[in-house]
Amino acid sequence: MTAHPLEALPEDVARDLAEFTIEVPSWGYGNSGTRFKVFSTPGTPHDPFEKIADAAQTHAYTGSAPRVSLHYPWDRVEDFGKLADFAREQGVSIGMINSNTFQNDDYKFGSLTHGDAAIRRKAIDHHLECIDVMRATGSKELKIWLADGTNYAGQDSIRARQDRLAESLSEVYAGLADDERPSIEA
Repeated sequence: MTAHPLEALPEDVARDLAEFTIEVPSWGYGNSGTRFKVFSTPGTPHDPFEKIADAAQTHAYTGSAPRVSLHYPWDRVEDFGKLADFAREQGVSIGMINSNTFQNDDYKFGSLTHGDAAIRRKAIDHHLECIDVMRATGSKELKIWLADGTNYAGQDSIRARQDRLAESLSEVYAGLADDERPSIEA
């Protein structure tokens, strides 16, 4: 009989690997594709509940994926508490709540850094709504993906964008409780 691969590792490394867990993104269980086409696959989940059921199956197979991060608004449901309860029943929990300020046409030139205060307000409000989703699901983390670049040098002032980002983030951060934290993906 072949020894388990972890048995060949130093004890501390094997222990760390055995305790290592990951958080899987809900969108990893949905249809995917390229910017030109989304490819449908039989058996693909149709809603957040089905995505969580698939994620729970991944955790059942691996023992290493106990959390599912949601994407808002892609994973919008009427009752996020019910979704969190379902996740617990399936043996997983809700992890980060991922904001989406990259799909709406208003965000073509940025969201939290946009030169138009009304569009920045829309992006800030979206993040504050994500914080509400966090609280409804028991999540403690907000993930902010900054797709706020420009297409060409000189389209906007980098200094002004930096200042607008700091101002926007300070308002989002003020909406977080002491036991909640932001993560920025850039």
